[in-house]
Amino acid sequence: MTNPSALRHSGLPEINAADLSEYQKALEEGRRPRGEASDALISLRLLHPVSEGSDVYVPVSPSSAAEALVAPLEQEQLKLRSMINGIRSTLAAFEAVHSEVRSKEAVPLTLLTGGPVISTSVASSVRNSTREILTVQPGGSRPPELVAETIELNLALLAKGIRQRTLYQHSIRKHPVTMAYCRQVIEAGAEVRTVTEIFERLIICDDTVAYIPTSDLRANEALEIRHPALIRFMRAGFERSWEGASPIPANDPRLTRKENDDAVLLRIAELLVEGHTDESISQRLGMGGRTVAKRISALSLRLGSRSRGQLGYLIARSGMLDETGPDPSP
Repeated sequence: MTNPSALRHSGLPEINAADLSEYQKALEEGRRPRGEASDALISLRLLHPVSEGSDVYVPVSPSSAAEALVAPLEQEQLKLRSMINGIRSTLAAFEAVHSEVRSKEAVPLTLLTGGPVISTSVASSVRNSTREILTVQPGGSRPPELVAETIELNLALLAKGIRQRTLYQHSIRKHPVTMAYCRQVIEAGAEVRTVTEIFERLIICDDTVAYIPTSDLRANEALEIRHPALIRFMRAGFERSWEGASPIPANDPRLTRKENDDAVLLRIAELLVEGHTDESISQRLGMGGRTVAKRISALSLRLGSRSRGQLGYLIARSGMLDETGPDPSP
């Protein structure tokens, strides 16, 4: 039975067992008089008059009825798409004027407040890029809805030959949705690498505009930067992190377990010695709190520590943080 609520939402009439029986009878008899024809079947185009103004209705196949109902919707969709393209084409003529005036501003910094404002500004800069986009994404897995929103635009930019490089943290390699996205953009020409710890979220478009968060509440405020010296400084930081990062190849996106565990374990040990809490370590490494607690517990067991203070001392004494120290993997 068709879901009534779904039909109501789509503007179609509700149908029931009687409608199905009537449709079957119409098929068997080949026709139905208008007075006995169900309004629901007529609305669904399953019964159609033999000729204009006729009181005799004949059954129509469900596929033909579907085409009759969908055709005007598809035409409307084409009209909307044409309107969207027309709007973008018209406003594109003003982009050069906008960019020229903005480039002459005395203070090339703009505070963006609110998620929609930030998203609109970033999307516009990304869409208008012509050479290269650099992105730093801290944290672990990417939300599925965010992945779905960005994949189409990124693939379109890659198809235009725009270079894209993205830095993630190692923790995304265990998240299927994020890794599926990475494989898709890598196959299209993007470059993706991961590191143990990332400095902060960053987007740079064509070395002309950059975006950074103003606080830990990344979704609420961002700073749009158009100062060449500041962008050059941020790009240099990106390049240093990029050089030491591990690439994600299209054929095998996983780090070996030993590579990942060694890098994460060493960084956790360093942060413990520096006095960071479990929560702070979790945020910096893009890992869940339970995962961090398990790593610290395993490290304590290995070194024979009975307290957090003793663990920091034993880590420093073990030599595992020395450049020439022993292999950190258990």
